[in-house]
Amino acid sequence: MIGALIFAVTMFIGWTIFDYIKHKKLVKENVVSGLAASMVAGVAWYVLFVIF
Repeated sequence: MIGALIFAVTMFIGWTIFDYIKHKKLVKENVVSGLAASMVAGVAWYVLFVIF
């Protein structure tokens, strides 16, 4: 579970940095989309960990 949480947080930070570099400003919409993507990825990572 900790691995999935660390993966989700890392993905959120990376996604936010990438969007900031791309748009040269932090936009709430991009932060929320990064949060949603990282949550989905974290859940998928956890499910794969439990299955295998």
